[in-house]
Amino acid sequence: MHIPDGYLSPATCGVFGAVMIPIWMAASKRVKKTLKVRQVSFLAIGAAFSFVIMMFNVPIPGGSTCHAVGGFLVALLLGYWAACIALTVALLIQALLFGDGGITAIGANCFNMAVVLPCSGKYCAP
Repeated sequence: MHIPDGYLSPATCGVFGAVMIPIWMAASKRVKKTLKVRQVSFLAIGAAFSFVIMMFNVPIPGGSTCHAVGGFLVALLLGYWAACIALTVALLIQALLFGDGGITAIGANCFNMAVVLPCSGKYCAP
């Protein structure tokens, strides 16, 4: 689930934002090298798929909700670095247009859902 604004301290949000900047730079360099021009549309489709699947919230006990992210599927199809970019775009759109998550917590949300999720799917899947 997205981390909302005000849930983390400003220092923690700043640290996660600072951690994500080099990751985003590395991901963009890797995606430029590895994805061919024909595959860029698949990257956009991966971001759109992730965005749509994140919009379906399922209520869970305790008054909260959960949702699928689709990060493992995008990582499986396009690679880890492309999944990082696709999920970051989906999270940014949700934070800016729908207020899902938060602007200050975008670094933490991207770390959890755009870095850890595809990485764990890539390295932990059989």
